[in-house]
Amino acid sequence: MTSNFGKVLGVIFFAVIGAGILFTGLEYLSEWHEREIKSALEVQRKQFEKQHAELAHEVRELENALHKKTATIPEEREAEVFGKTAVETEITDPCDVLEKRIASFFDYIDKKTPDDATESRELLFQTTADLAENPPKVVGETRDLITLLRNQAHFFRILKKERIDMVRHLLKTEADVLESAMADFYAYYLSEDRCVGNNDNPLMPASAMYDYAGFFLETISGKSYLMRRASSTRTLTQYYAVLVLDQAIENGLNKYGIDIRDHIALAEKDIRSQSGLVYQDRYLDRLTELKRKYK
Repeated sequence: MTSNFGKVLGVIFFAVIGAGILFTGLEYLSEWHEREIKSALEVQRKQFEKQHAELAHEVRELENALHKKTATIPEEREAEVFGKTAVETEITDPCDVLEKRIASFFDYIDKKTPDDATESRELLFQTTADLAENPPKVVGETRDLITLLRNQAHFFRILKKERIDMVRHLLKTEADVLESAMADFYAYYLSEDRCVGNNDNPLMPASAMYDYAGFFLETISGKSYLMRRASSTRTLTQYYAVLVLDQAIENGLNKYGIDIRDHIALAEKDIRSQSGLVYQDRYLDRLTELKRKYK
C-alpha cells in the first residue's frame, strides 16, 4: 500500500511539474507571439502613415492646382450680380459700397422671380425677424425626444416649405456667387448702425446670431443639417459661425460657454480641404489670427 501510495504521489508530483513547465512555455510562447504581432503591426502602421502622408501631399498639390485654375468669379458675372465696382462708380464710402452691392444683389434676385412674388429684400428681413424671434435650442437639445425632434425640424417649422424651397433654389442656382454674397451680408451684420442707420428692416440681433452659430457648431441637429448641404455651403457656414462666436466672446455674450478653439481647428481643416473657394487664403489668414488669439 505504501509503495503504491508513493508511486501515486510521484506521478502527481511529476504531473504538476510538467504542467508548470508546459504552462510557462505556453505563456512565453504567447508573449513572444504577441510581441511579434505588435512588431508587425507597428511596421505596417509606419508604412501606412508614410503612404498616407504621401497621398495627402499629392491630394493637396492637386487641390492647389485646381484651386488656382478654377477659383475665380468672372468680372462679368460679378458685375451682373453685385453691380459695378467702387472704382467704376467713384464711390468711396465703405458703407455706400456695401449698400450698393447688397441692393444690386436684391435687384438681381428680383429679376429672376415672378412679378407677383414678395421682393427679395422684404422677404429676407421677414425671414430674419422670424428666425430671431424663434431661436433653436443650443443647450439641452437631447433632454427628451420632443425637444430633439423640434430642433431637427427647426427651419421647416419657422420658415415653412415656400421659403425653404426658395433658399434651396438660391443655393443651387447661385452657388458661384455664394462666397461674395455671404461676405457682403456678414460685413452688413458687423456694420450695425454705422451703415444701416434708420433702416426699417433691422439686422438680426447679435444674441440671435450667436444662438444660430451655437446651433450649427454645437448641436446634433445643426451639424446634421449642415451635413445635408453642399460641402462649400457647409464649410462657409461653419466659418462664419466661428466669426460670430468670436464676436460674441468679444462682447461678453458667450452665455453657453462654447469653446471656440476646436471649432477654429475644424473650420480650418474643412477650408483647406475645399478646392474651389475663391477667398480661401483670406479665410485661412483670419482663422490663423483667431488661433493666435485663443491659443
